[in-house]
Amino acid sequence: MHKEGELAEGTAERLKAALAKLKNAGVEASAVISRDGSLLAADMPPGEEHRIFAPMYAAMLGAAEEATSELRLGIPRRVVMEVGEKKLIAVGAGPVALVIALLEPGAPNDNAVLAIDRAASEIKAILASP
Repeated sequence: MHKEGELAEGTAERLKAALAKLKNAGVEASAVISRDGSLLAADMPPGEEHRIFAPMYAAMLGAAEEATSELRLGIPRRVVMEVGEKKLIAVGAGPVALVIALLEPGAPNDNAVLAIDRAASEIKAILASP
């Protein structure tokens, strides 16, 4: 899998630009993580230890996918974790990556989910391009 320093030239910047669009939808922090837990790009406040938590987010979505597969329910579109007043949403971005987004308290959920889904589609296309 790719890591942030191993992406093709310009790819990390394109991923960060896709994440930056989420700010308008009430997302305070976001990241693109490979399915093996490597951080590919992030739009987070300085000082956040996102490299430490990246493997945990990948494992969270992977576990949800495994659980729903065992139940023959298909692959989940997203995993939502509520923490206090905030929501953490993990969405698959193709076979290679996932998008993690932390919503601001009180952010309109429907708008944020649509924006995260659009970002995941854009990120999937970025990572699929040569």
